[in-house]
Amino acid sequence: MWIVLADSELELVPKEIVRTPAILKSAQMRRKDASGVLLDSSNHFASMKGLKEWQRRGRPDIVHFCLLLALDSQLNREGGLKVVVHTRNDEVIEFASETRLPRIYGRFTGLMEDLFKKGKIVSPEGRTLMRLKRKTLSKLLEETGVEPIVFDESGEKLGITELAKLLTSNDACVVIGGFPSGGFKSKCLEGCKKVSVAHEPLCAWSVLAKAVVAREAALEGA
Repeated sequence: MWIVLADSELELVPKEIVRTPAILKSAQMRRKDASGVLLDSSNHFASMKGLKEWQRRGRPDIVHFCLLLALDSQLNREGGLKVVVHTRNDEVIEFASETRLPRIYGRFTGLMEDLFKKGKIVSPEGRTLMRLKRKTLSKLLEETGVEPIVFDESGEKLGITELAKLLTSNDACVVIGGFPSGGFKSKCLEGCKKVSVAHEPLCAWSVLAKAVVAREAALEGA
């Protein structure tokens, strides 16, 4: 099953604010060039208000939580997941199933900064664990070869059993928003099937957990 974390708020500090005090202070503390630091609202809030859509940006923590859950799941360890992150700037990060991310958030942000700089992360054995590419969400979904199921609070309300019936195929593709609030930016999702797994908005990692559980239930019932 594909898990696509779409429109994720994962990006390096934009050039518009790279010389502002909060950004420079944060970079100096980490002994890094400001242009190579991940935008993080918890550290850079004072500098972000000049950015378009600043309220939703700078949330690498959402990606971190979701990836920990997905990549550490039994479903992934058994080769049952293809995990991909799509960012607001139309970058796509692909993960090998054996990738194990740092639990500590600071180490995770450092790893992502290395990925943005190098384009890939390679294991000591020479295996590519992560790869960064320029790619639109539309192109990514086209490459999966299946119609995506988009998790959206406005979608059809489904329980785990009903959701499992939609995820019986090994090639099923679920799309989850990698942002804190609001809707998807990518227009290519407008005509897709939308489902909801709760009667109130949930965090991205809670939605992802339900998708993994539903897929595992589908496998048990096969």
